[in-house]
Amino acid sequence: MYNRIASHTSPKPLILFLTICFAMVIMYSSAAEATQDITPEETPQPTFTRDGENIVASLIPRAKSTSVLIAFSVSEGRLAEVKGMDFKAAARPEVDGKDFKSELFVVSVADVPKGAETRIDVSSDFFSKSTEFWGFNANQVPSWTNMNADNRSQADRIRTLGIVVRDGGPLDTDGAADGRITLIGGPKDSFWGYALGTLFIRFFGIFLVLSVLMIGMMLSGRIFKRVEDQKKRNAQPLPAKSSRPDDDFQTQRLQDVQSPADRSSVQETAAAVAAALHLHVSALQTDVPLRLRISERNPWTQQGRDRSMSVRYITSRRKQV
Repeated sequence: MYNRIASHTSPKPLILFLTICFAMVIMYSSAAEATQDITPEETPQPTFTRDGENIVASLIPRAKSTSVLIAFSVSEGRLAEVKGMDFKAAARPEVDGKDFKSELFVVSVADVPKGAETRIDVSSDFFSKSTEFWGFNANQVPSWTNMNADNRSQADRIRTLGIVVRDGGPLDTDGAADGRITLIGGPKDSFWGYALGTLFIRFFGIFLVLSVLMIGMMLSGRIFKRVEDQKKRNAQPLPAKSSRPDDDFQTQRLQDVQSPADRSSVQETAAAVAAALHLHVSALQTDVPLRLRISERNPWTQQGRDRSMSVRYITSRRKQV
């Protein structure tokens, strides 16, 4: 009875069903997120503050609920200004807007020697090893260019993207070697890499939670089974006590070891042996006739009888008194 109940309430089918359901929900949500049109505008818009020679942008990128900081600095010239740019103005078929988790940045560098190069460093803890920096120039074909930024690791999990731009070069949007460089671009991460990574993290988290739940259910099932077995043992009646415990113990052992057919044959054999012994002993016993003779009557015997009768009479009288 208990085994049938335990088999019907086994947690394994339930765990498998829940795992499949969660996996389907996650895959559906990820696919929906990948196919829907993602607007590149950020809410709220990034704010820029100057920190000495550097400028720091604060924004909330897509796929995050907290703000991140992106710092801009230059190696040559003076960082004049950094501002945001709507991604729709730079939308082209060669890039996917979902790969840019923030709007574009317009970096202006002044006081650069004419025709010279400067290095623009973009640093943030939001970047990863695979983060790239792509530049946009509407006057070039194609308009988008991978700037092959030098992705370096810094302290506190900060990574720096180093971009080298020449005054009047293809990445300078003003197109003139006038001592001023204007760079338009932004950090780019593969959306599918992010989506698959997020899917893996979610699935692993669900798998871990379900594993802990399964272990807890298995442990609780064993505890309940032990409690049920203890109740059954306590409910069993105690064996009745007999006058001869040794005989009862031997009989119980014989009954436990032997089957009902064996016990019946043993009892018949014992009865036959007892009957044979009884017949054998009875045959050895012979009837001895009881011969009673009346003693010869004479004065001697008569006196003995009188005395024995008088002694019995006196003893009986004393008991009555």
